Amino acid sequence: MLSIFLKSIRDFLRPKILFISLLPIFGAALIWAGVFYLFYEQIHAALLQLLGHVPFIDSELLLNAIEWVGGAFIYYQLLILTSVMIVGLIADGVVDRVNARSYRLEKSGFGTLRGSVLISLRSNLVFVVLFVLTLPLIFVPLLNVLVQMLLWVVLIRTPLFYDSLAMYSTRDEYEALKGSERLVGFVVALAAASLFLIPLVGVFVYVLQLLFFTHFNLRRLAVIRRIVPSTPRV
Repeated sequence: MLSIFLKSIRDFLRPKILFISLLPIFGAALIWAGVFYLFYEQIHAALLQLLGHVPFIDSELLLNAIEWVGGAFIYYQLLILTSVMIVGLIADGVVDRVNARSYRLEKSGFGTLRGSVLISLRSNLVFVVLFVLTLPLIFVPLLNVLVQMLLWVVLIRTPLFYDSLAMYSTRDEYEALKGSERLVGFVVALAAASLFLIPLVGVFVYVLQLLFFTHFNLRRLAVIRRIVPSTPRV
């Protein structure tokens, strides 16, 4: 686990990868800044209506403070959701760089850009549904952090697994690796999701999370190919 983390940090700090990591967040920030600007009144009214159901808010000052924090929190979640989608579009280039530098595996993958987009959309949808259902827990200290971490794991785990591996593995290899080391995979996803908790920095880390999964999966793919030679499907 430590070696995966150190290799990912090393790759993340390379100028080209660092530049790539800025693209998703800037794109997402521009998109949602425009949405919030165009629909500010509707968003403001929706937040006030939601906060009206919270019993302990009994002053206008507290209401305004919670509204501001709630708006920032929702904006942050939207940045993350959109970044997941955008990184899926550029993941192949990042994974290629890691493979060329560290693993030199043959590209035998079945993955497609369409597959990446569909998986990201599905994970986004599941995240949104679960986020809405667990929204009341946001007011429960400590539990709210735990729930949020698990929601982020749900959001990123499957897309990152696919984006980091599907372009290089055959379908059989993909399924074999997906079914093995599930606990370790969950820990990697949880460690990656925890980066979202870092103030300000958290919005830039999705490419770093992709690097975590890339090293985790390509290392395991290299191991099984030494045991069973891989042949691309025709």
